[in-house]
Amino acid sequence: MKLINYLISRITLFFTGVMLLWSILYFLLQMKEIHDGNDEGLTNLKQEFIAKANTTPGFVENLKDNAPLNLIIREMMQEEAEGVIESFTTTKIYFATELEKEEVRMLTTAFRCEQDGKYYQLQCFTSTVESDDLIKNMLYLLLGLWVALSLTLVIVNKITVSRANRPFYQLLDELRKFRLDSSRMIDLPPTRIKEYVQLNKSVKELLERNITVFTEQKQFIENSAHELQTPLATVIAKMEMLLEKHQDNREYAEEMAGLLGILNRMKRLNTNLLLLSKIKNRQFAKTAAVNLRDVLDAVFLDFEDIAAYRQITVEKKGSDSPVVQMDEDLAHILFTNLVKNAITHNKQNGKIIIGYASGSITISNSGNETIKDVFNRYQSEKSSGLGLSIVKSIVELYGIDISYRFENGLHIFEIKLT
Repeated sequence: MKLINYLISRITLFFTGVMLLWSILYFLLQMKEIHDGNDEGLTNLKQEFIAKANTTPGFVENLKDNAPLNLIIREMMQEEAEGVIESFTTTKIYFATELEKEEVRMLTTAFRCEQDGKYYQLQCFTSTVESDDLIKNMLYLLLGLWVALSLTLVIVNKITVSRANRPFYQLLDELRKFRLDSSRMIDLPPTRIKEYVQLNKSVKELLERNITVFTEQKQFIENSAHELQTPLATVIAKMEMLLEKHQDNREYAEEMAGLLGILNRMKRLNTNLLLLSKIKNRQFAKTAAVNLRDVLDAVFLDFEDIAAYRQITVEKKGSDSPVVQMDEDLAHILFTNLVKNAITHNKQNGKIIIGYASGSITISNSGNETIKDVFNRYQSEKSSGLGLSIVKSIVELYGIDISYRFENGLHIFEIKLT
């Protein structure tokens, strides 16, 4: 969920809850005001009635015979009258003209008439706003108000939050485009919001430190590799000269040949480590449309003599010529390592099968058993153990998928381009 949608949903939910509570409170207060007004009118009516009953002879008897519609008078015993507690109630009374019961506010009390000395119960009532109708009307009005306010709130919040968060999304976009190997600081979006100013400052400091560390590491690796290559090449050349001078001494020649093998392996290891570092650091920025079938054909020409010497047959299947955007030198390194692996881990009189499809290339070679952790570095007397690690780094650099499996006596490497 986007930040803006998260904020708006939470604000709207909170706003709806507040509006609901406010509506309930408003309804209760409105009903109280209505009842207070009715009760005040009924109290005045009661007082006027009792005053006239106490001062006007026969007033009560006349009203009992011709009682108005909003008065109910009933004679009662003194004990019963003394037990009556004056009260206001909301009840319903049937009206013949309406043919239904209507909600009324009723005052019930008792008094002693001074004219005849008798006790009477007096019930006077008046029509009031029906709570059902009031709730219904309020619900319609408040529902319209809620919808209008909610839409306004969503629109205003979306505009306001979007504008406030614009520097944040601009910063995200800059970070997505940022490449550590370019050593270029991103363009920080201008903003007056304190939190985003602090975020820009922190991101800038973090990137500057990482750029500095990356540059120093890259220079160290390159310098170290270069400095190692020169003395190794010098030592190898001198040892080859010594080997030629003392080749009559078989024991000495064997020792020297063993040392030369170790030194050559160190040289290859140094070269491969430097290459692996460059790939990891994305120092191969040049890309072009590379025909992988042409690359593989060129690589097989380089290994043609070795394959023939080991009597390994090469079979090609499929007529597709997959094309991918990548550095052409890395494409050659990729397939050189895969083909070299297919020959090295093959058997005498074995075979290599190359399968071409529009979205994939498979390189299969005969072998005896599966290899575990095939893309991790492993030690070997004949190899630096970095070939397939380099392959894995190259395909990851371009978002290409590679997998390994062992089926029917074949080691199968499948490169999926799409």
